[in-house]
Amino acid sequence: MTFLWLKIFDAALQRKWLLPVVLACIVGLSALLALRLTFSENIFDLLPQDDPAVVEGRLALARFRTLERIVIDFEAADTAGAIAACDQVADDLRKTEGIKSVTSRVSDEALADIATLYDGRMPLLFDAAMEEELARETGPGKFQPRLQEFVDAAEGKGGIQATTAQFRRDPYGLEGALLKRFANLNSGFDVHLVRGHLVSKDGKHCLLIAEAEKPAGNSSESRALMERVEGVLAKLPEGVTARVIGGHRSAADNSATIYRDVALTNTAGTLGVLLLFLIAFRGITPVLTLLLPVSMGLAFSLGLQGAMGGEISAITVGFGATMLSISGDYTIHLVAAVSGAPGDTPAARARSALAHVASPVATAMLTTVLAIATLHFSRFDGLRQLATIAVVGVLATFVFAMTLGPQLLKFYARKMQSGHKSPLERLVAWSDRARQKLVIVTMAACALMTLALAPGLFKVGLEGDVTKLDGKSQATREAEDVIAATYGGATLRRTLIVAGGDSLQEALRENDLVWRTLHAQGAPKFESIAWVLPAMQTQRENVARWRRYWSAERVALLKAEMSAAKATRHLSGGGESQVSFSAEKRDTYFAEFFASLTPPENFADARVLDASTLRHRPLFDLVRNYLVEEPGRVSVATTAKLTEDGDLNKERAKLAELKAATPSVLALNRAQFASRVVGFVRHDLVLLGGLSLALVLVLLWFNFRNVTDLLCALLPVAGGLCWTLGAMGWLGIDFNIINTLMTVFLAGLGIDYGIFVVQTYREAESAEEAHRNLVSAGTGIAAAALTTLLGFGSLTLARHPALFTVGLTTAIGVMSAFVLAVFVVPSIMDWRVGRHRSSHE
Repeated sequence: MTFLWLKIFDAALQRKWLLPVVLACIVGLSALLALRLTFSENIFDLLPQDDPAVVEGRLALARFRTLERIVIDFEAADTAGAIAACDQVADDLRKTEGIKSVTSRVSDEALADIATLYDGRMPLLFDAAMEEELARETGPGKFQPRLQEFVDAAEGKGGIQATTAQFRRDPYGLEGALLKRFANLNSGFDVHLVRGHLVSKDGKHCLLIAEAEKPAGNSSESRALMERVEGVLAKLPEGVTARVIGGHRSAADNSATIYRDVALTNTAGTLGVLLLFLIAFRGITPVLTLLLPVSMGLAFSLGLQGAMGGEISAITVGFGATMLSISGDYTIHLVAAVSGAPGDTPAARARSALAHVASPVATAMLTTVLAIATLHFSRFDGLRQLATIAVVGVLATFVFAMTLGPQLLKFYARKMQSGHKSPLERLVAWSDRARQKLVIVTMAACALMTLALAPGLFKVGLEGDVTKLDGKSQATREAEDVIAATYGGATLRRTLIVAGGDSLQEALRENDLVWRTLHAQGAPKFESIAWVLPAMQTQRENVARWRRYWSAERVALLKAEMSAAKATRHLSGGGESQVSFSAEKRDTYFAEFFASLTPPENFADARVLDASTLRHRPLFDLVRNYLVEEPGRVSVATTAKLTEDGDLNKERAKLAELKAATPSVLALNRAQFASRVVGFVRHDLVLLGGLSLALVLVLLWFNFRNVTDLLCALLPVAGGLCWTLGAMGWLGIDFNIINTLMTVFLAGLGIDYGIFVVQTYREAESAEEAHRNLVSAGTGIAAAALTTLLGFGSLTLARHPALFTVGLTTAIGVMSAFVLAVFVVPSIMDWRVGRHRSSHE
């Protein structure tokens, strides 16, 4: 392999135009092909797209986009102020571009429509839940207090507020049970109605819900829409606080955070590397030697992706570009080798440096590629995409480094006199002399560090909640907390269940089956239009249930209970009298009520509620948020709190029962989804970690064919992972779908450090030569480690959780591998060399 690069170097010297032209064509074509790529900023795109749970969850969100609604909470000193602010914003939002609909109150028309439409239609809604409630409300002893309350109210002493006609038509107040069902259409928010507005229990908050025309996944539209919404909210009077949450708010925050972080971290990392090279090597050529091959490798990788077409995650590309900083190590070792390379001319010295590092760099490149290639076996689509980008990019960067790098270093070699050492090389030489003098101290310090960090290994957990990896702003997170605390802690953590059908009635029927299952399971709370608008087939079944329930025997018992009841009436002149009903008077007085218990045979057909005819009635505004009607498909959503305590195993069992009863419905449960992702992370940690280690071991064995050398080369990897995982445990950082790639990254990076140190000792003919060569190799390792630290360390400036956690954990890992490679591995190799020399004396 070294022979090939030397031949290319010699050919480029003879035909100076050839290499620049070839490289320019490759990079230019790659850049053009990369323009075909489209980028996604959705964190869910990183998940396994072929996994049933992911497919079902994404399909549920796609079919019920109103889950992405924009929720605005208004807080004021009193109810009137909060309602006024809500009305002002609602009027403005209805005229705002990008807003499809606004729900700020239940209109008086809707309330009147309910009273009109449902008058006398209770049998249509007589499901199992209503049967249980009516059994309680009409049980023994229930009529006596009702009668007394009615009499007290007639005397002006409080009691039930009902006219005589209302009491005669509904003596048990059963219509109240029907109207209470509309409270189950509050979209999961614990509110009460004040002049039709959704007001919190403390009376200081008012809620508005808006639906956007574009999905939240369109980040550019989300950013523009949120800017317009913020403009509307800016007009609110002083003393009113508005909080905005929802999918569009999160998408806008996430996009803004990613762009801000990319600009900040790239700038900081680039300036840091530039400053490092100017101080360490005192020249701009080494910087170009580093940046050009890496940039060209990234362009080639993205160009290949563009040639294949399709969409790619912007997060994946960001991490791929960062991972390619590993391949910058190849040119760094070239730069470090130039100062000590023999030769009478700059070209000869550049050629000598190439001959010296080509073999270990090629081995390091292969170990890195093999480690990264294991990501192809990940369950996460984003990591498989990353594997393709990084493998192609590393291979391309290696080729560019071995061809372009030596040509650039001819200019650097002119400035460097033979034997002249760079500032970084002098620092490495000094630290190596100190290591040799304090070998026991450094070894003991590393041992103590291992003992201190090891307990942290048992504290590292697995985090499956992908929502914790988005880039929501602190203001949005605080808004979510306030709204959750104000309108019910479980509001934002309900299970979404989506039923569907080819027609509205089919979808409503499927939704009714979901309602029945949830009711049978004893779900603490669930919001569904099945409470007030079941399918017509279900309505007919409910009427039949009503007839069965009000049998002649039950009606007779009810009449007897009513006749036995007595109420006390206070006379105007003093004294009291008893109010009661004889059988004849009872049947006459409550004739309308008794007639409603036995509806005529054609009742179901004559009074049935047809949802398709209600679309233009005010009532439909209350159910619109639960319906999505598309050409050829209608979806109906239910949001449910499956258990009181949120126990994961109980919720899993409940969902399994629900799916067994209604196999075609889609369900998205946050806890279950997180549990599934944890399983993916665990799979990746075990498989990828084991596979990358096995591949690296095989390659090292073929390279060294010595167990001791192999173990020494592995020490930076094994020790670095141990220190990093221990630090993660003590810092409370869990593994997630993003930072699992840190294990693969460290496997590729740490093994490079180990290979260069071990190869230096293997190629030396004496201990003195090994120490001289170690300074050159150590300089390359130090520059590579510092460059990687600056690249990944800059990610700790990011606000995006995914970028921050990877930056922090990788920075710890790189530093750990570097310390072990330059302080521990040389000490072990020195000891081996000493033993070998003693055995031959």
